[in-house]
Amino acid sequence: MSGVKYRIIDSISKISRSDWDSVFGNIPEGYEFYKTLEQSNLREFFFYYLILYQGGNISSITPLFVADFYLDIVLDGLIKKVIRSIRHFIPRFFVLRTLFCGSPFGENGVLGIKKDSKDALIFIEQLVKALRGFSEDKKIPFIIFKDFSREDAPLLDFLKEKGFARIDSFPSVVVELNFNSLEEYFASLRASTRKDLHRKIKKAYSKGKIKIKVVDDVEDIIDEVYNLYLNTYHAGKVKFELLTRDFFINVSKNLKPHTKYFLYYVEDKLAAFNLCFVYDDLLIDKFIGFDYEISHQYSLYFVSWCFNIEWCLKNSIRYYRVGQTDYEPKTKLGGSLVPLYAYFRHSNLFLNLAIKWLAGLLLKPNGFVKEGVG
Repeated sequence: MSGVKYRIIDSISKISRSDWDSVFGNIPEGYEFYKTLEQSNLREFFFYYLILYQGGNISSITPLFVADFYLDIVLDGLIKKVIRSIRHFIPRFFVLRTLFCGSPFGENGVLGIKKDSKDALIFIEQLVKALRGFSEDKKIPFIIFKDFSREDAPLLDFLKEKGFARIDSFPSVVVELNFNSLEEYFASLRASTRKDLHRKIKKAYSKGKIKIKVVDDVEDIIDEVYNLYLNTYHAGKVKFELLTRDFFINVSKNLKPHTKYFLYYVEDKLAAFNLCFVYDDLLIDKFIGFDYEISHQYSLYFVSWCFNIEWCLKNSIRYYRVGQTDYEPKTKLGGSLVPLYAYFRHSNLFLNLAIKWLAGLLLKPNGFVKEGVG
């Protein structure tokens, strides 16, 4: 395609909101979301935006970030301990500096291509050329298109012709709420699950005073919220990102009215929270935090799940999206897996083949089912 040029910038503030909207439209986790990421001192990540121009006009915007990728992210047990032991002597063992196309925190990657673009495949080809040039300039050997949906696969499968391998990523989970009441939702579950859930909820509320608040920001209790988040982060088996205290403050400032904090108090002590985003008929349950001693005792994972379902029904929310990992409880409670795909390419052909083999061997999402359940 003649006349296509590109530019890579290091801040979303250098893109006008009108230019962003002309490419992405009204998507969840859009302009303000990326603005929040930039403002929150996330030292592990460096954010960029690749802009393609045709005839002087913006035709495509691609969010990028640079971070270390730990190849043992999905490992557990002895082999992970061995790798970590080796890292005491070789700090970057099984670690690759990586250029990601997507977001470290988004529910899925997004392709910013104007709808009136005549040939999206040519833009993908230009995008790959730009990414390779940028990665070579920054001496980053590994490129990943992170967590793209099935709808994007027909277009992104073109990457395989450019030396990229496609693998299944961790799927997301969504609950479609075709119900008029919480009772109808319970009735949709298997009898054993329904009975167990009723028992947990009844026992939780009978043991002590549980109070639930829904608020737009938590700046006045940020230390309590952040400590709960750190509890869950350190308890998790699969770690990619570490949010900062600033993130939980900035997200409310920038994303109102989309931000909702669900706060769970037991005997007036904050014991759990969900940070959620609301977009039209979609609720994204984004980040959680637990006081595990209290949450296990009061089954707060399940208390929060049922409260959020009922809140969605009362507020005409059709889809409750509950993220990656913890698949066993989520699917038992009515969630459906949403396939996501990653495309990657290492500049070294041998390493590219080795990583593909390793990913196929280790990425078995349903094996990670019990992380974080309170």
